[in-house]
Amino acid sequence: MNIAVDALQAPTQETLGAWLKVPRLAKCGKFFTPSELSWWPDRTASDPVNWKAALVVVAPEWQRWLHAALAYLMSDLTQASVAGVSSVLSRAAQAGLYILNEDHLTDLRERFNAIEFSQLVSFIGFWQTCESVEQRPSQSLADAYKKLPRKKSARKDVILSLDPEQGPFTQVEQDALYQWIHEQFCHSQLDPEHYLYLRLQMIYGQRGIQLRMIVFGDFIKTDRDHKIKIFWAKQRTDDVSWRAKSEMFSLDKDLYNSVQAYKAILLARLWQEYPGRADWDKAINNVPLFRRRLEERGRVSQIPVLIDLPHQKALEDEPQPEFHISSNTVREWFRRLERMAGFPISHRTHQPLKITRGHRFKHTLGTDLSNAGLDEWSLAGALMQKDTRSVRKYRAVSAELMHLIDAKMSDHLAIVVNAFAGTIVRDRASAKNGDLVDRQIEDLAVCGANAVCHLDAPFTCYGCGKFQPLLEADHTAVLERLRRRRAQVIATDKTTGVLWDRAILACRKVILDCNALRQSLPSDGVDV
Repeated sequence: MNIAVDALQAPTQETLGAWLKVPRLAKCGKFFTPSELSWWPDRTASDPVNWKAALVVVAPEWQRWLHAALAYLMSDLTQASVAGVSSVLSRAAQAGLYILNEDHLTDLRERFNAIEFSQLVSFIGFWQTCESVEQRPSQSLADAYKKLPRKKSARKDVILSLDPEQGPFTQVEQDALYQWIHEQFCHSQLDPEHYLYLRLQMIYGQRGIQLRMIVFGDFIKTDRDHKIKIFWAKQRTDDVSWRAKSEMFSLDKDLYNSVQAYKAILLARLWQEYPGRADWDKAINNVPLFRRRLEERGRVSQIPVLIDLPHQKALEDEPQPEFHISSNTVREWFRRLERMAGFPISHRTHQPLKITRGHRFKHTLGTDLSNAGLDEWSLAGALMQKDTRSVRKYRAVSAELMHLIDAKMSDHLAIVVNAFAGTIVRDRASAKNGDLVDRQIEDLAVCGANAVCHLDAPFTCYGCGKFQPLLEADHTAVLERLRRRRAQVIATDKTTGVLWDRAILACRKVILDCNALRQSLPSDGVDV
């Protein structure tokens, strides 16, 4: 049977049943069979198209033709887009609404948000003009959908309003998150994959789909410096395909070295788990930095390093989208991180920082670069925008407005942010490593770490979980030293200077806790 020829023949009332059983070519270039209960030709997509529940949104005599229209739509739109349309149709059916009943149009508009209703309008228009389908909506119905006013979104702009859960992070929140991921990674509490994903989002602020396209070969060492290649996501006004257009950005040397160390570990695992499937020394540069591991979710004794698909050898020639992680998996990563003990708390909401809103990192970078004085075209270039229209809102968020939020670093803020994670001790005898000379931090504290870290003590110590400040030490003097150090640095380098904010918060929290403990101790003294 010639699949291509049979699939191109338009179905009739008599042949429609057989037509639905013939494999068809989807937009992704893979085949699917319309009669199967779910369509998943694009294995890189997060979800399949579950069309069956959507058919109930029309009368029984129309259902097979709706089925055919959705199958034709798979050739025009991505699997994710068709899944979105099917979801809208299914929910309309659950609400007892019928998309071919003009009396239900207003209810349909009220049932869905502006984006979802637009999906429905577009589908009705597609179906009405799809001449290969015998039964189609009338032109008058399609016109009625188009003429119906869309609901105006009442949602405020998260950037201009500095929304604490969806808008840009404040500098204090950035510092807290930055320190947390480093501490968790150093103590093996954070997977290297999660660590690298967060670091790249915080540095480059790009959309999740752009990070998920990255392969190891996109990290480049030149004679003078290090670079990272980031690919454009598909724009609404063009037809740029997957990994077709890229930009080069500077890359920190230490981060480059971290990626290379991770690459070496994965290369060894690939040879161990799939020894005969590919020349992994050749293919490793096309292996995704963030990889898809399993076909289906489930409990397994050991998660493989890469999903077991038959064409792993194709990675020797170029990246393959089937091996890249899905957006749903990344969201689940972030949800788990937000629930981890000690995850940074927002001083604005008093709740764990929301990092599942992926665009927050882009909003943060745009706001910070604008406050640093970049012009609109430079902003657009850094954020990989085609024009300056979408970056103007960052210019509207003044540095003074951001400062009003960060200026809340009062004693109350020190409590909320949880910048101090160590343990206050009454004396050295009650501290871990209290008898070790090299772990004494001036006359202020004892370091409880297993190895000396050689950081800028005592200034960098107050935010460390291994820090053991002495109850009777003069931490107020250190606070004044920290403030002076910050003022000196920020005069020449604002970006570096604000990194002292978290140390100041941690020191202030130690002072508050020491005062509270001294007041709670009985006169004869009790060990802390």
